[in-house]
Amino acid sequence: MKTALANSRIKMFDIPHKGLRHLLAQLNLLAGSTDFKSSIQVMRLHELGRDLFQLLREHAADEEEFLLAALEQRQPGAALLNQEEHEIIEKQQATLEQLLDGLIERARRGEAVEALSERFYFEINRFQSAYLLHMLEEEEHTQQLLWKHFSDEELLEMRRNILGRMAPATQLKWYRYAAPYMSHSIRLQWLNGVKAVAPVPFFMQILETLSEALSPKEFAQLRVELGEFNLQRAF
Repeated sequence: MKTALANSRIKMFDIPHKGLRHLLAQLNLLAGSTDFKSSIQVMRLHELGRDLFQLLREHAADEEEFLLAALEQRQPGAALLNQEEHEIIEKQQATLEQLLDGLIERARRGEAVEALSERFYFEINRFQSAYLLHMLEEEEHTQQLLWKHFSDEELLEMRRNILGRMAPATQLKWYRYAAPYMSHSIRLQWLNGVKAVAPVPFFMQILETLSEALSPKEFAQLRVELGEFNLQRAF
């Protein structure tokens, strides 16, 4: 199958999928390594799970409303597979959320959670395996259909519409989880584009978020190469 590799056109799934891959990997790691007697580790597992489930829901809703609906108008039936997979994923996610909430509640009460934590670990592995394949299908197949039926300007308008309805706090979560999954050059290209259009106060919030998400060396290099802003205001 022809892939989106090395294509210079607008990639609609690239940034959110990087963030979701990062989150899935981190949650999988914590599901297997959390000490449930540590309130700090339990809180971290819960926070990461809530972030993942929130971004999964919002990403699916964005795809349905702005990408798949438009694609269906240009090529009826083209979005059917994605929509069916979204329905399956939604049910799997609901089960995972219930498992995690129950696990966290029992751990906070000091109850034994070995069996439940093991079940959650295997279920998040199962979900991750299926969702990685789902993302690949979108990147390799759905993206090709979007390129076939829409110009880059139309795709950029879809992206603007998605960002336009997204709460600032949600945007910052995407920056937090997607940026570490990028090479420096791609990250710099992304942020230079954001810097050109984002209000300065919000761009400073983005930088503050990245200062926590990236290594000190990575962030220091980013600060130098972005230039222009008095970045000290954010720290």
